[in-house]
Amino acid sequence: MVDSLRGRLLFWYTSILVLVILVFGGAVCYLFWRSLLTGLDEDLRRRAQTIAAALQADAGDTFDLDVPEELMRYFQAQGGVRRYYVIWDAAGKLVDRSDPDLVVPSAAAASSRSRLGIREVSVAADRGAIVLVGQEIADLRRDVWLLGGTVAGAALAALALSLVGGWFLARRALAPIVRISRTAEAMSHGDLSARIAIDRTETELGQVALALNHAFDRLHESLDRQRRFTADASHELRTPLATLSVEVEWALARVRTAAEYRQTLDTCQRAATRMSAVIEGLLTLARADAGSVALRRVPVCLDQVAHEAVALLQPLAGRRNVNLAVTGGGVSVTGDPDLLREVVTNLVSNAIHYNHDAGRVEVAVWREQLFACLQVADTGIGIASEDLPRVFERFYRADKARARVAGGAGLGLAVTRWIVERHGGQITCTSEVGRGTRFLVRLAQEAAAS
Repeated sequence: MVDSLRGRLLFWYTSILVLVILVFGGAVCYLFWRSLLTGLDEDLRRRAQTIAAALQADAGDTFDLDVPEELMRYFQAQGGVRRYYVIWDAAGKLVDRSDPDLVVPSAAAASSRSRLGIREVSVAADRGAIVLVGQEIADLRRDVWLLGGTVAGAALAALALSLVGGWFLARRALAPIVRISRTAEAMSHGDLSARIAIDRTETELGQVALALNHAFDRLHESLDRQRRFTADASHELRTPLATLSVEVEWALARVRTAAEYRQTLDTCQRAATRMSAVIEGLLTLARADAGSVALRRVPVCLDQVAHEAVALLQPLAGRRNVNLAVTGGGVSVTGDPDLLREVVTNLVSNAIHYNHDAGRVEVAVWREQLFACLQVADTGIGIASEDLPRVFERFYRADKARARVAGGAGLGLAVTRWIVERHGGQITCTSEVGRGTRFLVRLAQEAAAS
């Protein structure tokens, strides 16, 4: 039991309680003993002073003693308690004693002492004489032992009660730990929805349980995203692989014409391109998650990057009959030119793909106080408001509003957001269905060059 936390808590609690009881009981018994001795000393001193007052010196070296009858009865053995008095003159010579067989060493005047289970008190008398009165203290010791037994009995009862109460309190205090253990065990067996039941959150363990529940929520969400990611990646790769398989089987079924073979190879090339895009995006995101992508920090002219990306995508825009334009300039940042070029390329490519015929895509660059801003706006089909919060998720597509485009992997915006955040900036999206979409990139102050 001592190996458990509850057992250790109870052990230390009991040990401290026993120590407190011993100290308290010992202090009570000692103070009681001192109180009894003080009372006895006062009684013995009073009787010794009575004898000293009754002691009268004669003309010679002798003394005359007239002890009151009441006091003489006191010195007679009563109840088995032995009492006596002894008188010495100034030279230490024995003058008188209550018991002829009594042998008591002389004592100094005005003193008290304990000797052989007897308490003795002496006072000064006439002509330097000393009067000593003594009494056995066995009954006092018996009273102290009785008190000690009573204190010990009460201490044992209190200890037993405290042990029961301590066990109950320890069990109640450690109940959150038991719930945490059970929840962790349930999660280890696959129940990711298990959570710790929390009655009170103001205690330390309640706060720990609440923090663990939040961590379990994030873990559950992360695993859900991982499962969705794996399923989406499998789905994205399955479609082009199925296309390749079908086209190859069709081509090998019988001899085809050159034009048919060319058409089949063209379809296979598009499928391979799509798989390559998916794999490249997956590799980029995997490196990003692992933190293994090295980020260069060099001065980059943001409007020049925008012009290069637009020039690269001009043929695609021409085939879709979309007009491209770049406005603004003179904005420089510190960052990785290749990754920033990929940001602009992804945003402009999406704007072209999801645009109307004869639509327009405008890339604007400007400086806003200490931020470098880049905006890509299109006149395309737009995104529904309920889909906006998820546009940067991996493989997410708002299929009801944006048609699936051949070659798209659904990873471009996820990669874009990672690049922007890696540069210390942020990216936001606003859209209106049927009127177009705007993506705004704002690079943080530390990423902007002066």
